[in-house]
Amino acid sequence: MKRFLSIFFMFFPSFIQVPLRRLSGQRIGKGSRIRFGTLLIAQEVNLGQGVSLGPFCLIRAEKLTLADYSMVKTLSLVSTRIVSFGKYVHIAPLSIILSEFTENSRIEIGDHSRVFPFSWMDTGEGISIGKQTSVGTHTLIYSHGTWPDYLKGGAVTFGPVVVGDEVYLATRITILPNVVIGNNTIVGSSSFVNKSFPDNVMIGGTPARIIKENLATALDPAQKLAKANEILLGFKNYMEFKYKIAVQGQPGQLRFDTGKIIIDDVSTLQAGDLLFLVNTHLTADQLKNFKERKISVLDHQEKQIWLGGKDRGGHQVVTNFISFIRRYGVRLYINK
Repeated sequence: MKRFLSIFFMFFPSFIQVPLRRLSGQRIGKGSRIRFGTLLIAQEVNLGQGVSLGPFCLIRAEKLTLADYSMVKTLSLVSTRIVSFGKYVHIAPLSIILSEFTENSRIEIGDHSRVFPFSWMDTGEGISIGKQTSVGTHTLIYSHGTWPDYLKGGAVTFGPVVVGDEVYLATRITILPNVVIGNNTIVGSSSFVNKSFPDNVMIGGTPARIIKENLATALDPAQKLAKANEILLGFKNYMEFKYKIAVQGQPGQLRFDTGKIIIDDVSTLQAGDLLFLVNTHLTADQLKNFKERKISVLDHQEKQIWLGGKDRGGHQVVTNFISFIRRYGVRLYINK
């Protein structure tokens, strides 16, 4: 019966399909969309707020949990027994996550991670991907590997794959079963990963080996501030060239006709400004006050941005800055 209803639902636009699914017992948060042509089949559906599925993708699971603002985009296939995505997970078009519904069949992806187009994952023995991790284009991840006949001496390998937090898998990478890739690791393009690696290393090659150790180093506040100012200077040049607008710059801030971008200094903020938090933290009361005063807040540590007052979603400089800063590996998401 559930399969029949799922096929029936796929022919309706989201504003009709979502209420019907809720009536059938599925938990779907506010603002979530299941677009036309998306076939969603699951015994248990739990979607957070602002989730977007499709159009024209196939999602099949026994238990499906997608946290707030996750996306599975057009022409993607996700079919495995347990599917669990954190907040702001993006599955790009033409990605395949697939296995039989075996005992260990599962895919888990942490907050803010992305799977890029043409990736393929065999999830039969389980794949776990951490937070803020990128799975690059044409990446292949296997939890089961064989081809030669086992009864003729061929090797068969079963085992889960674990990819840590803030890992960068470049493009055309192959990862074999029973591999653990540590946190803050970079895997170079076209690498063949057949063994596990620790945290904070750069690896590459066929088979992959360690190229550089102690990759991630903590920055002190002065270093972080210097890098933030480099970003502001780059944004100044970008806005002047692309939009032909005048931008006044000095250490710690940029001035536009519509407001300012200020790093950490909360003393001179006015309506329309953007506070860029690098070394400073706000209390809940301070954040509420800034939002009421139509001041936007970008929190680097929390990887979130709050758009203040009526400017929410419509502040050109702020939205351009959100897009621009991704060039520096800072992925931000609007907190509503």
